[in-house]
Amino acid sequence: MDRTQYKAIENWFISRGVPHFISNYSARTDIWTRALPFLIVAYLAGGLNALNLAEWSVTRNLVAAGITLTSLIIGWSLTNLVLQRPFLAIPKEIGKPELIAFVIGPAIPSALFQQWGDSIQALLGGVTILGIIYVAASFALGHLLSWALRSSISQAAMLGRLLVRALPLLLLFTTFLFINAEVWQVAGQLSGIPYLLGVGIFFLLGAVFVLSRIPQAIAGLTKFESWSEVQRLIVGTPAEGLELPTGETPPQEFSTSEKVDLALVTTFNQSVQITFVALVLTMFFIIFGFLAISLDTQLAWMMTDQSHVFFTWTVSHRNLVLTESLLRVAGFLGAFIGMYFTVVLSTDETYRSEFAEDTSPLAHEALAVRLAYKNARGS
Repeated sequence: MDRTQYKAIENWFISRGVPHFISNYSARTDIWTRALPFLIVAYLAGGLNALNLAEWSVTRNLVAAGITLTSLIIGWSLTNLVLQRPFLAIPKEIGKPELIAFVIGPAIPSALFQQWGDSIQALLGGVTILGIIYVAASFALGHLLSWALRSSISQAAMLGRLLVRALPLLLLFTTFLFINAEVWQVAGQLSGIPYLLGVGIFFLLGAVFVLSRIPQAIAGLTKFESWSEVQRLIVGTPAEGLELPTGETPPQEFSTSEKVDLALVTTFNQSVQITFVALVLTMFFIIFGFLAISLDTQLAWMMTDQSHVFFTWTVSHRNLVLTESLLRVAGFLGAFIGMYFTVVLSTDETYRSEFAEDTSPLAHEALAVRLAYKNARGS
């Protein structure tokens, strides 16, 4: 296998959302390097946090921005010099020195202006951003999301039929919950971490239900009767033409990261669909509450004297209000419907069979390419 075909197969794995199928997949050369544009943007944003647009004059902010950019460029250049690279070179590999500079560099401008709180915030923000970027780049979540959106659009008719069949009774039930005083007393006055935890319970229960079915979903995908089946499946892929063994059963060994890739591929599309349904129904409750439930009614249900009002619109001598409590209740019920719909998608045989017909061949093909690629790498 020549280098060109080798890279083509690796790029194909990334575009399919299974980057850990790549042999010797490295954070230094694969993950961080691919995420370099995001690292640069986050690096600059963290450094410019030293500006104070509210209290400083335009001149002082411009001077501070100049000092910030200069210090960031100097930090970049010093890292290159230490690693014996050209002065302003863009690194082809990103290791610990560059990542340390990414975390510490944006905190320096704030420290120069004695903004110690902003400096600590920049340090913590840098570490957090590194974690998010690592997960997103490591598992090619951008490619997964793009594929899931395209797949969801192609499955819109099937999803619509399921919605028509499953949601009317639930919507009737949740609408009566929505105009129930007890629900407003519970969800309307929750805020901060307690509210997030309350909503998060629904997502957690839905996730546990989906994850429990992953082994069953991928069990049949990893089995190949012979190398002839692998040869047939890799036709039309970058692995086409690779020499394969004959007369033996392909191996079935997977690393933990490869199993996570498979789990994401088999569930990510479904997660996008569930999120879409939950958001649509949350918007329904927001619009319905805005049109039908007055501020006095909301306050009476919650047994309180006030609620923060974001927007008021007078129509036919009636004040329509968008309140913080309305958003909380709508989000709470939207999360509940998301959990319910997760169970429906996982137990509805029609949906499961049609969904498997769309996702299983793609995953099975990727596994076949992986076998051919691993075999060629081993030889």
